[in-house]
Amino acid sequence: MIEDYSKAKRRGDAQYRKDVTGGRYPYLTALDDMIASADIVAENRLGVMEIPISAISGTKTRGRQEAFATNFMPILDLNTEFAMKWSSLYDAAMNEGIRDAILVYEYMGRFYVQEGNKRVSVSKFIGSDSIMADVIRFMPDRTGSKEDNIYHEFVEFFKAAGFYGIRFSEEGQYQKLCDVLKLPMSKPWDVEVRKSVKAAFSRFSKIFIKKGGDRLEMKTGDAFLLYLTVFGLYNIQDVSNAQIEKNLDQIWQEFLKESDDISLVKEPELLEKQEKPNIFNIFTSKGFRGDVLKAAFIYEKSTESSSWAYGHELGRAYLSEKFGEHIETMVYDDCGTPELVHEALEKAAEAGAHVIFTTSGMMIDESVKARVEHPEIYILNCSVNTNYNTIRTYYSRMYEAKFIMGALAASLTDGHDIGYVELCPQYGTLANVNAFAIGAQLINPYSRIHLKWMELKDSDWREELRRENIITISGPELTPPKVSGKEYGVYMVSDGDVVSNIAMPIFDWGRFYEIIIDSILSGTWDNSTLTKDHKALNFWFGMKSGVVDVILSRELGYASRKMTEALKKGIVEEMLNPFDGELRSQEGIIKKETDPRLSGEEIVNMRWLNDNIIGTIPPIEAFNDRAQYLMRISGFMTNKGDVSDEGSSDR
Repeated sequence: MIEDYSKAKRRGDAQYRKDVTGGRYPYLTALDDMIASADIVAENRLGVMEIPISAISGTKTRGRQEAFATNFMPILDLNTEFAMKWSSLYDAAMNEGIRDAILVYEYMGRFYVQEGNKRVSVSKFIGSDSIMADVIRFMPDRTGSKEDNIYHEFVEFFKAAGFYGIRFSEEGQYQKLCDVLKLPMSKPWDVEVRKSVKAAFSRFSKIFIKKGGDRLEMKTGDAFLLYLTVFGLYNIQDVSNAQIEKNLDQIWQEFLKESDDISLVKEPELLEKQEKPNIFNIFTSKGFRGDVLKAAFIYEKSTESSSWAYGHELGRAYLSEKFGEHIETMVYDDCGTPELVHEALEKAAEAGAHVIFTTSGMMIDESVKARVEHPEIYILNCSVNTNYNTIRTYYSRMYEAKFIMGALAASLTDGHDIGYVELCPQYGTLANVNAFAIGAQLINPYSRIHLKWMELKDSDWREELRRENIITISGPELTPPKVSGKEYGVYMVSDGDVVSNIAMPIFDWGRFYEIIIDSILSGTWDNSTLTKDHKALNFWFGMKSGVVDVILSRELGYASRKMTEALKKGIVEEMLNPFDGELRSQEGIIKKETDPRLSGEEIVNMRWLNDNIIGTIPPIEAFNDRAQYLMRISGFMTNKGDVSDEGSSDR
């Protein structure tokens, strides 16, 4: 009826006035105008399917552009033929529904109507969530932008899932969704699986929006993935709406932050009181009230086989010695899968642990789940730049030590070539590589750093360095206690055998754990001003805090020691920073000399290589399964085909 058109027109007129007042274009967007200068590489007909009405953004051509406001409500007068046709379509929709599919073009995940604008308008007016559409996709060429990368990830996801609606704000999330669902992204899902996941997302979306999710910065897709990570798909499919709402309440704090709302806490002073309590009266403060604090440590591997686990084990032993009878520690090792991590967390909770340290980035999701289930337990994960605010994370600024190691290596090697071996690209690792290269440049402007990745498929970094006649190498930080190899720190080789160890950087996890335990015991952990907002807290301490250092070989001369101490002093007193002054990548200038030094966030998020590095940042699929898992779960993604050109020292 014409009365319904009048109601719809009032909505359209209101939106029109709002857009005009706000200085925005008041009509529907025309796709033809948008893509006039775009590089479209393919036009693919996807067929008839159900699409979310919320994803319809405009028209294909300018033809009916000015008949609607930007909310797809009509704005033409009541006495027009358009108004009569709209009213008749509304009456038919109320009696029989919208039967004919509309024709739309999809571009970058949004839809633009070629045929059926009035059907969309009527459907939106009556409150429909979706509509049947014959979809044609305009496929843009790759640009390398974040938006472009996310969209092309969606295209791969669509091939498996076959439906629209789930949108993410960060790269790598479609693969993570498949991982959480334990479904492949490389082949189509079964029809029933597709229906099940789509129905779960639809149900979750309605409840999330009902609770106010549409007023948050977080996309519904991001919230859906977080919910699945913590509670699982069955906690949508097999529980009541009331239970889903209750689960959402438990993690609502996570939804209040933006995707990049991360605070890097660089010094421990923010965790300390003005007057630090004495170790013997610390238990009478406003902090921990018990007689014995129980702390659990969860390792991915055993301390005998892993230098990483061994380093944390040294830190645990230091705590026992430091706090004596006031602390009880427990260890769960060889927890290399999410299932084993979950089991260890539950055992630690049952054993009465007050604080749990999960010492690998691959344990982050299980740590969040455990914190939600056991909010009374302090749970910390050893990683950097993770954006959960349910738990806190901790890591060291190892790049400070790597800078000194690079300078040492350049001062002692014959020639200009030095090898550098790293596990795989993750948050912070490229800062380590670049700091080492910059330190080497500081001593020898002609130095060349040959970068090798340990976890590349079908790659032998030792053989590659041998063929390149590299004799000075920066390897892993430490070796396990029962492993006789000497490939750690900066070392020199001859005929493939290590002949001398020059120096090694160390994580002093004992000092780091002491800072954290002191904070929990004294009550400053929860009183910090940092807890007033919704940011994810990452404790990222360095040499100044005593959690990172460089140990030199006793065979080094006094000149090397003197240089090392001078560099250490400069870093501790904040007079020296590898990322100050002019910075040049393989592609050109990153930072001019007069620009401020890089922020902590810029350092952690580095995705470039210094200009004296010979090597690349390979795409994620070039690495083995374990490395890919670490890169995905941390959120550090490199894109298909995104491989840097090899560096050259002749620039």
